[in-house]
Amino acid sequence: MLGGGLLWYAIARGPQPRARQFVPGALGYEAGAPAPAPGPGAFLTRGFSMPGDGRDGRRWQAANQVTQPLPFSHNLHRVFPPALYASHPEFFPLIGGERLKPAPKIIDWNPDLGREDVARYAAGVAADYFSTHPASVSFSLGTNDGLLFGESPETLALTTPVKWFRGRPDYAPLVFTFMNRAAAELSRTYPDKYLGCLAYYWAENTPGFPVNRQIVPFLTTDRSQGYDTALREEEYDLQRRWAAIAGENAGGGPRRLGLYDYLYGGGFLIPRIHTGLLAENLRRARQAGFTDYYAEVYPNWGLDGPMPWLAAQLTLDPAQPLEPLLDEYYTRYFREAAEPMRAFFTRCEEQWMRQPGPGYWLKHYRNESQADIFPLAVCRELRAQLTAAAQATKSTRVRARVTLVSEAFGVTERFVAMQEAREALNRRSLRPGRDWRGLVAALWDFRAARNEFESYVKSLRQRQPLALRPFLGEDYLRHDPMPAAVVAIQTAAEAAAEFDVAETLVRNRGDEAITRTWLAALVSRTRTGLELVKNGGLHGPVLPARQIAGLPYGLALPAEWGSKVEPAEFQHAELIGHGEGGSVLHISGSADSALFQWCPLPRDYDRYAARVAVRGRVSPGTAVMLTIGWLDRTGKNLGSQVVRLPEGETDDWVELNIIEAPPPQAVRVGVGLRVQYQVAGDWAEARDFSLQAIP
Repeated sequence: MLGGGLLWYAIARGPQPRARQFVPGALGYEAGAPAPAPGPGAFLTRGFSMPGDGRDGRRWQAANQVTQPLPFSHNLHRVFPPALYASHPEFFPLIGGERLKPAPKIIDWNPDLGREDVARYAAGVAADYFSTHPASVSFSLGTNDGLLFGESPETLALTTPVKWFRGRPDYAPLVFTFMNRAAAELSRTYPDKYLGCLAYYWAENTPGFPVNRQIVPFLTTDRSQGYDTALREEEYDLQRRWAAIAGENAGGGPRRLGLYDYLYGGGFLIPRIHTGLLAENLRRARQAGFTDYYAEVYPNWGLDGPMPWLAAQLTLDPAQPLEPLLDEYYTRYFREAAEPMRAFFTRCEEQWMRQPGPGYWLKHYRNESQADIFPLAVCRELRAQLTAAAQATKSTRVRARVTLVSEAFGVTERFVAMQEAREALNRRSLRPGRDWRGLVAALWDFRAARNEFESYVKSLRQRQPLALRPFLGEDYLRHDPMPAAVVAIQTAAEAAAEFDVAETLVRNRGDEAITRTWLAALVSRTRTGLELVKNGGLHGPVLPARQIAGLPYGLALPAEWGSKVEPAEFQHAELIGHGEGGSVLHISGSADSALFQWCPLPRDYDRYAARVAVRGRVSPGTAVMLTIGWLDRTGKNLGSQVVRLPEGETDDWVELNIIEAPPPQAVRVGVGLRVQYQVAGDWAEARDFSLQAIP
């Protein structure tokens, strides 16, 4: 009778749900039956990068069957440490006829990968590792996270003439020739071991020849950009091509291919939800033959919603349908608040998938432009869903879960409010007219929005450390149009014959920073400060742009100016005379281009005013910015401030202004222009640079 009663109870109750750890810690735990073993279609390894989450984070990974990843990432700076230069300088990149001697902790270079002895040496390091770690499956020969490969005859033979993929130089033939040679050498002693590596950035494309079966390449792409249909289809085609050239299962271990995702999290202050893309990407990759998985996650647990948990479940069985998993997430984690919380995250996903413009790698990452995706009107709509969720809660536990999301989204709301106020102030400052009172109002609106953002983030970190991953404030705060606004207020008030009234109104607010900037702006506007820049008009003869292996790494500029360029397929820069004794710098197609000039700090000056005239077309995500920066005695960068050209078309010349005080350790000040992430149709022009020391 007892046994029959228990059987009836089990049937009536139905299958016991599995234990789940939705977010780290007790708040995210739901009891149940043990989780099943990974299915036959699971990725063999399922690594997530989540440093800094401590014991609760490790428990989350264990509960969701996240594994240690295969070794594959950036590692050649360890295989070829700078100390090796003394005995083998030939292993290091040849640039301008000399072998580069790497400085400690600087990894913007790669070894001379075209040389056969470099591959043999790398294979020897791997063999030595396996001899002392016989249980290890893989050793990493992943390239360094740098774009200097050199120009030795061996490397040039594999990289010239230059070919392009996704707008970047295609160095896959170089990287995978090196890998094939290293794997062939390793197979002599360890035919059953693997060499992990990255199919990354300049080496994402297939190399045009088969890849040794002992190589495990991890294909990196920001698949969240799949809102762009053309980019998404290109990625699926690339996965099929990689599967077609991967080594056959001949002896030793099985063929393995790695998939690398960017599921941030960190670097975003907005919900970056793309559950549909995630499920489709994992399913297609597994079907194509990808066997191992790794994701940079760095979660914002309060903003990322189901994304980290969903990724863990789908890597255990990529073929499983998405909707039942989402049903489980919302009904078990948010319980009585499931409906409004699902509506909230569904709306967030719609916003991500509707964003304008082409997709590209890590678009909007650590960029204030991400605020464009969630304008305040949409934030108000989303806040209504969170309010409904809070009202639906009946238990303390669910209320805490909703609060985690609600308070994290408070950062998004304040960030967007600050950004919209900043854009309004910036646009007004560039064309002040005579409406100085409107400028003053916009200035205080921005100051208030920025203060609210900073104080809220500080408070949230103390009461909800799980909500938002710590971030660098300068990513979102170093663009400060306040000095430019002060200059514009003075100009507009003077034009309206109300300068004294404006000065009284601005300075009577008691804001010390504004007051000091007001005084410095008076000197800056009259050009009576000490001019530090040499040849701000960019006139006279120019030096050729720095080139390595036929790729531009700099700009053609007068000798007084330095520059740095990330080679890109459509990058174009030229100086054009404008008939006033100077030149205009025109830049288009830029991934990341900068010109700069560093000057010693003179004594007895406490403010520095930078200025440049610019115009151009700026798409969402693109950055055209005047910069002012500082160096200490060792050359360490002490930070920078910027002011940006607003998004849209600016056909007439406008003046960007920055007025800043140096940090105490600064001995040099620099001024420059940086242009990043230009897409088709974007362009920027600059002329008449100035950097004044203000007493």
